[in-house]
Amino acid sequence: MAGKDDERDPSVEESADSSAAQYRGNDRLLLLTHQVRETEHRLAVARSRKSWSNVSMLLGPLLGVVLYMLYWIPGIPEVVLEAVYLPAIPVAIAFCIASYYLKTHAGYPERLPSGKVEYLKEGDLELKLARQRDNRKHFLARVDTDTKVRRIAYKEDAFFDIDRLRLESKGYRRFNNILQGVLIIGSIAATGAAGLVAEFNFLRWVTLGLTLAVGISSGFMGYYKYKERSFYLQQTADAIENEWEAVEVGVGRYKRFGEDQEGEALAEFVEEVHRLKSEQKKRQQNLEQPPEARNPSE
Repeated sequence: MAGKDDERDPSVEESADSSAAQYRGNDRLLLLTHQVRETEHRLAVARSRKSWSNVSMLLGPLLGVVLYMLYWIPGIPEVVLEAVYLPAIPVAIAFCIASYYLKTHAGYPERLPSGKVEYLKEGDLELKLARQRDNRKHFLARVDTDTKVRRIAYKEDAFFDIDRLRLESKGYRRFNNILQGVLIIGSIAATGAAGLVAEFNFLRWVTLGLTLAVGISSGFMGYYKYKERSFYLQQTADAIENEWEAVEVGVGRYKRFGEDQEGEALAEFVEEVHRLKSEQKKRQQNLEQPPEARNPSE
């Protein structure tokens, strides 16, 4: 009896080893995905700092040139010049300082255990991200990862996609609102200034500048379609969020799946989210086309 109790079924041991290896593979996959997300965040911050440095480098000297031109325009009262120069000069200096600081401290600020801050360059982060993505692909190719785990990971990634799409939508909406404000205020101000040109000759330059600003704003709004881009991004984010909430609580198209059919519900969720992302890419590509080449059905 003792000999029989000591005997072990090889198939049971093989199944246990397989399950343990699968769990280790799933943990490794989640770790690699987390590393990719961290590097993507660092790269996004580095690119944002680079964009702000370029904007500051453009606006600082541009504002200085505008102030210099205003000084040599005849007929402008000194009171008006003081009212413009007092707030504008510190802003121009602040833009120049910000541009210099961001250019000399480019990249993602990584705080080391010693307390020092090291700036990771954008190019290094891009190479690191590409290497991490390749490692993840090679791991998926080597290890037999459970399909359910991949779908769950895709489902969790969809939640981050919602934030990303809404952030992009907010940025386009901000640009559209700024240009729309310039268009409205500039049109009204140019009309009022045109009526006072006969009494104040210097207002003809103000009218010219306002008209130019209105024309530039109108051209940017018509060409880049900031409002439409914001609307489509927000629409896709809301649709993905609705699908995410529906599969979580089991309503809508997912209410027909029981508790033992979670895999089927995840499969349908992944398919629907993939369709929404594909439609968003098509709409984005359609907006990139010239007006005569755009598809009106999209």
